Amino acid sequence: MRTLRAVVVGVGRMGRHHARVYADMPDVDLVAIVDPDPVACLEVAREYACVDYDNPVDLCSETDFDLASICTPTVHHHGAAITMILMGAHVLVEKPVAATVAEARDLIASAHQRGVVLAVGHIERCNPIVTEVKRRMDAGDLGDVYRVATRRVGPSPRRIRDVGVAVDLATHDLDVMRYLLDCEPLDCHAMLQHRRHGWMEDGVDALLRFESGAVGVLSCDWLSTAKQRTLAVTGAQGEIVADYIAQEATVYTAPDSCESVTVPREEPLVVELRSFVAACRGESRPAATGEDGLRALEMAIELGEEEGNG
Repeated sequence: MRTLRAVVVGVGRMGRHHARVYADMPDVDLVAIVDPDPVACLEVAREYACVDYDNPVDLCSETDFDLASICTPTVHHHGAAITMILMGAHVLVEKPVAATVAEARDLIASAHQRGVVLAVGHIERCNPIVTEVKRRMDAGDLGDVYRVATRRVGPSPRRIRDVGVAVDLATHDLDVMRYLLDCEPLDCHAMLQHRRHGWMEDGVDALLRFESGAVGVLSCDWLSTAKQRTLAVTGAQGEIVADYIAQEATVYTAPDSCESVTVPREEPLVVELRSFVAACRGESRPAATGEDGLRALEMAIELGEEEGNG
């Protein structure tokens, strides 16, 4: 099996993790790092014994590669990703897929035209506890699903400067809802808050109605003191409450009956990039496609447009 050559564009917090995971994969060779910050770029490149570049254009003219992770700020996703796609490389873009719907659609169309994989980093699909929740739902363990509720709150991240909480955080849970319910939302109603971050919304609470009849209840913010990442699915035959961080869950089948659920712990990013590499080899589809990323972005933007309605 041929070793695939990978590059990482953007080595902030998430990009450094991508570099680490690629460097540890036996069938991948991390060949280059790209970042406009020369100090950070050189530091990561030296750590993994690869070449450093300060822009994607020089990378494309001097280095051969098969796949790329785009881990730049959101406003640069389209520019960096389209450069890689036009070079014929497979691309995984960290979520959100792009800053605008038009940019996301252009990436999807360009990837189709070039015949390359476009994946999006909706990493919660690769969390083992979410996989277990999905398995139980698909097996009918909960019966008809009435509600999917998510809570993703915590202190403000210093790294976010270009998008609000709806696009940065809510895209995770909007995608998880679609993934678990396997259908689309019919409508949504949202309330946003602007407390500490100027023009960027830093709190969103939303209700969604899905084609299946299930209701989605979503809370995201950069206002809470404690970081929480939870998921609760309520159905006719019980409820499952999961913790993304602990990768644990509890299943309730009666008022006084519950079951603790544990799964083998695995880093979601490792699962995600393994899936992406397999897709690049033509062995499977990526965990989240460009179309999945587009739909999550559309839904997040719609939350803002529906603020206060209903």
